[in-house]
Amino acid sequence: MPTTGNLTEYILSRNEEQSQAFCTASARLSRTTYRAKHPTEFAALKCMDGRLHLAVYTQTPPGIIQPFRNIGGKFDLGWPLFAESIKSWVNYCTQKGRRCVFLVTYHYSRGSQNRGCAGWGFDTESAKASAVRLATQIEEVFGTNPRVVYPVLMGMETDHEALVLHGKTGQVLDLSTTSVEKLESMVHELYPDMDDELIRDFMPLLQGNIAHISDVGRSNRPPIDMEHREQIIAVGRGFDWLHIPNKALIIGPYSHEWPDAVATAGKIIVGNLDANRIPRESGVLLLVAALSRDEVGSFGWNLMKEKARYLEVVCRNVLSERVPQLNGHVTTLAGVTFADTRKFHVVSNR
Repeated sequence: MPTTGNLTEYILSRNEEQSQAFCTASARLSRTTYRAKHPTEFAALKCMDGRLHLAVYTQTPPGIIQPFRNIGGKFDLGWPLFAESIKSWVNYCTQKGRRCVFLVTYHYSRGSQNRGCAGWGFDTESAKASAVRLATQIEEVFGTNPRVVYPVLMGMETDHEALVLHGKTGQVLDLSTTSVEKLESMVHELYPDMDDELIRDFMPLLQGNIAHISDVGRSNRPPIDMEHREQIIAVGRGFDWLHIPNKALIIGPYSHEWPDAVATAGKIIVGNLDANRIPRESGVLLLVAALSRDEVGSFGWNLMKEKARYLEVVCRNVLSERVPQLNGHVTTLAGVTFADTRKFHVVSNR
C-alpha cells in the first residue's frame, strides 16, 4: 500500500499512463472511425463504483460514452449544477448535428446483495425506482417527438458485467441470456419509438456486451470483492481514467447537498482506517477535478481552475469540521482535466 506521498504519485502516474493511452494515434483513429460509422452520442448516468466501466462492458473505444458519476447514481434534473452539465452536453451534441442517448443506470450483483450498490444501502429496487424517475425527467425536459434525446433505462449486473435493458412497455432483456442473432429484433420490440439510425448506433454497444460477458465467463474469475478499502475522496468531474475498484469514492458536485456526500465519504474512510482495511501510514487523498473542453489558457480553462480551487476549499472545510478523525491524514490534489486528452493538470498539491 503506498504512503501518502506515493499515493499522490500513484494517481498522477496513472493519469499520465491513461492519458497517453487515450491520445495515441491508434486510439484517436479508433474513436474517429467509430464516430464516423456511429455518430449518435452516448452518456452514462451511473454510480461512482469503480467496477462500472462501460467502455470495457461494451468493448467500445474509450471516450465514446460520456460518464456522469455520483454516489448511488443519484441524479435529479432539478439540481441546478447537474442541469447545467446536462444542458451543456446536449448542446455540444446537437451543435455537431448528433442526437444523444442517455444510459440511465442502476447496478446490482446477482450472487450477493452485499456486492450491490452501497449508495442505496444495497436496495436494488430503490436504485431502480430512482433511475426510472430520472429517465422520465429526461423525456419531460427534452420531449419525445421527434426523438433527439433518448433515455434508456439500464441495469448493470456486476458479477458477469452484463447489461439489462428495460423496455418502454415493461419488458426486460438480460444480455447474459441473449444471442447476437436475436438481439436486433428484440431491441425493436423493447423500443418501438427508437428509429433505425439510433438502433444502428446502439447495437455495437449491446453486441460488445454480449461478447464481453462471454469473455468474463471463460476467464472463470471470481466476482470483484467489494469490501470497502477506499482511501481517495474524488470530487468533481474528469475522472474517466480513475476506474479502480475499492480505491476511490467519487462525488459529482451536482446537488446543493453535495458537501454532505463529502462528509459521508470521509466517514466511510474513517471506518476503513479503524478496521485496518487501509493502514494509517497510507494516508487519505482528497482528489478534486474540474472538467474543461476549452484549451489550456483560455478564459474557459481559467474558470475551471477557479472551480477546482473552490471545490478544494469547500471539501477541506467539510472534512475538517465534520470528520475531524481525518485531520492530519488528508493531503489534497486539485486540478483541471482536459476533456480531449484526459490529462489532469495540477492546480494545487498540498
